[in-house]
Amino acid sequence: MSTETKSTKKFEREESFIKISKSLLETKDLGKNGEIDVFHLAIIKSLANNFHGAALTGVIHMMRFVGMSIEQSATKARTKESLLRLQEMGHIEIYKDLSMESIVDDLKPANNYFIKPTGKDEEYNFAKVFYKDIQKIVEMKSIYKPKIFATYLNMIGYVYYTVSNNPISYVSIDSIAKNTGINRKSVFEYLKALYEEEILYFVYFDINNTTSKNYCTRWIHKEHTAKWAVSEAEYHYKTEYKKFKGGGEGVSEE
Repeated sequence: MSTETKSTKKFEREESFIKISKSLLETKDLGKNGEIDVFHLAIIKSLANNFHGAALTGVIHMMRFVGMSIEQSATKARTKESLLRLQEMGHIEIYKDLSMESIVDDLKPANNYFIKPTGKDEEYNFAKVFYKDIQKIVEMKSIYKPKIFATYLNMIGYVYYTVSNNPISYVSIDSIAKNTGINRKSVFEYLKALYEEEILYFVYFDINNTTSKNYCTRWIHKEHTAKWAVSEAEYHYKTEYKKFKGGGEGVSEE
């Protein structure tokens, strides 16, 4: 392993991240607005990185993070329902004050609450979601940030951080569409947006006349993505790189 390769992995190990249970990758199983629930949870967990382990936030505050208009009663109701649903599922606990003695089961949109993530289902099976990535997604000029985050989470959720593995993912667009319930064309557009915003880096190979495959890393590893991808592709398709039909940088429609 080269010194240069070691440096990006070492740098990544020094970055701050939150854990999101892989049980939440299949956002379509969480209901109609499952991707909003998971995006809210990611934001709450980011804000809760403090001495108290709780985020001081509420309906209006969360709407601003997501980029929703705070004037619309329908979006207020949807945000409120999402936070209460996360509590019902056991992923957060909502308290009125810092004593955190009594759980709140109704929310006033104008109020902030102390919201504590529980870490449910995260002990052994979680995706690493880095603060830098969340911040970039929150700052995107898009009304589809929850769907973009769900797409990101499904891609990054298949990166395995072990001593023997390179931090690379090659989950297919079809798999992400199946897990999230987001249509295939939109998944492709969201992956392109993640690439354009320098959050995820992609290369693709045209293995033969009918098979094209995307390989993805976090942007920090972009200098190594192609090399790691060649190794994975040669192993999985039992074909030497020089025999591939083509490839390039960016997201392929597969």
